[in-house]
Amino acid sequence: MIEVCAVCFKFLQTVYDKKKMRDIRLAGEGQACKSMYHKKLVDR
Repeated sequence: MIEVCAVCFKFLQTVYDKKKMRDIRLAGEGQACKSMYHKKLVDR
């Protein structure tokens, strides 16, 4: 199970199919995002 932030979650929904999305869930407040895309999506 991979926990990701809301920004990464929306991005991954557009890239991944439903089967891959089963392994991904939204991280709670204060938890670190574990997506490998996080730095590129959030830092601008």
